[in-house]
Amino acid sequence: MLSEAQEKIIIEEIEQSSVKSRELKDDLIDHFCCLVEIEMNKGKTFQSALQSAYKQTAPNGLNEIQNETLFLLNYNKIMLMKRLTYASGYLFTLALIVGIFFKLMHLPGATVLMFGGGSGFAFIFIPLLLINKFKRSAPKVMSEKLKWILGATSLIMFMLASWMKLQHLMGAAFMLGLSFLVFGFGFLPFLFFRMYKKSVEEV
Repeated sequence: MLSEAQEKIIIEEIEQSSVKSRELKDDLIDHFCCLVEIEMNKGKTFQSALQSAYKQTAPNGLNEIQNETLFLLNYNKIMLMKRLTYASGYLFTLALIVGIFFKLMHLPGATVLMFGGGSGFAFIFIPLLLINKFKRSAPKVMSEKLKWILGATSLIMFMLASWMKLQHLMGAAFMLGLSFLVFGFGFLPFLFFRMYKKSVEEV
């Protein structure tokens, strides 16, 4: 049996962790107490048994358990979000391609299809993709976030510039140049910096 002092240590460990859910904390406290007691019955000291319980339950930290729990609780919402994201991406891309084909063949409806497809791709699909990306991986590294944000921004600007160019609107060349500038001096440096950091970590 665990002493009150030992139980208090386990409770404090869980309470001070990054786990937010009250129910999950209570479950973890019960689970850790049981595991530690089992390990101590095998002849281990309390500290050794506690370390063993951590390795068995959360080798990558208690935050991983919380993330997995949240994923399971929100699985249906996550899958709906993914379906909505990629279905919208397909439909808007298809509309854009058909619009370009209509434009080349001088068929009616080309402008509406191109505008709807391009606008939807730039202002609906890309933001949904970014939200999905950040929710899935929740990147904490600022350079990783900036890489995706700048990449998406340059793509949106390029789509807008292409539309303006096709419609012979003023400012198309400026917008196109700005999109290349953001891509070349914003997205690419962060992309190669993250690739370099990853390669160094793998050494």
